Amino acid sequence: MIKNEIDFIKNEFKNFIFSIKRVFRFKNKYKKYTTKKILVAGGYGYGNTGDEAQCAATLKLLSERYNDYQIVNLTPNIEYSKKQHPNYIHEYASRVLFFNQMRECNCFDFDNSYLMKIVFLLKSMLIILNAFLVRAELPTFFINSEISKFLYELKECSLFYFCGGGYLTGSTLSRLWDGIVICKACEILRTPVVMSGQTIGVWKNEFNEIYAEWGFKKVKIITVRDEDFSLKDLKQIGLFGDNYFATHDDALFCEKSTEKQVTESNYITVNFHYWGMNEKQKDEYIDKLHKIISYITENTDFNIIFIPMHSTDKYSFDDYINKYPNDRFKCFDYDYDFRKIRRVIADSKICITMKHHPIIFAMGEDVP
Repeated sequence: MIKNEIDFIKNEFKNFIFSIKRVFRFKNKYKKYTTKKILVAGGYGYGNTGDEAQCAATLKLLSERYNDYQIVNLTPNIEYSKKQHPNYIHEYASRVLFFNQMRECNCFDFDNSYLMKIVFLLKSMLIILNAFLVRAELPTFFINSEISKFLYELKECSLFYFCGGGYLTGSTLSRLWDGIVICKACEILRTPVVMSGQTIGVWKNEFNEIYAEWGFKKVKIITVRDEDFSLKDLKQIGLFGDNYFATHDDALFCEKSTEKQVTESNYITVNFHYWGMNEKQKDEYIDKLHKIISYITENTDFNIIFIPMHSTDKYSFDDYINKYPNDRFKCFDYDYDFRKIRRVIADSKICITMKHHPIIFAMGEDVP
């Protein structure tokens, strides 16, 4: 971690030197856009089926509603997003451009490094200051050309749209802070911001509450996907009124595959995972889950199909099948295309899950 911190500081010093040079040869290279543009950001781009479903539904609905606008998807992984959503333009998300996520000198994934948290916040303030310079069409300072270009793009776009998800919370701290920086930059650049289908809040401490209120207070609309906790947490930081309300998860309206994905016609889908569990908790959970599944297999002729929503889910399925082998158990193997998993759930009799998005898919398909 120390090496990463030193490398990051060296990289920022290089940006400082380049920015000084740029002042003396500054020309505004960022011309006004002739195409109306909407920028879309979210927690997707990491192989999570539910997040990609939210992204796809958002891009589709925006392109249908605003068909004379260019819809640009901001992602940490352009090549991955091109495969998942091939009909759209993809550019790097702010977490990559501002904080070097998935690059060298990364300060985005700061974990428990207090030094990198300080660096993250200092870099954030530098970006905010440069947003004022961009608004005044003055030369940017202490930032590289990628960040400058992105700030000009923020200035010229018609709308910044946060796709739904549970990433703007104190539990995903770097994502929350990144979202605050974007919203504040948009406020300075007079670009409207809308958030849809959020799980937002879980501030954890007073600093995050103050910081979130400072960043989010000018967001035009914040819709949430739960009727209680998110609205309560928003109200806690003084954000309440007619433009804060509950709707649904964005993935509710995502597409499903037109082709059947499994040969079985009489089955129940099951999803569970280990996230946050120690070894003892894993064993206990598998045993508890087995009581439910064994009741089903003993009293019905349903087969059991385990459906992964993320690559790590497979570990839990393998452990369960190894501990309780049964010819009626099958793990669905697929390429994490949300359309396929939604079709598997749509054709099932019941969906048993401890994860959010299988519930959303089942609701959308009227599956118990």
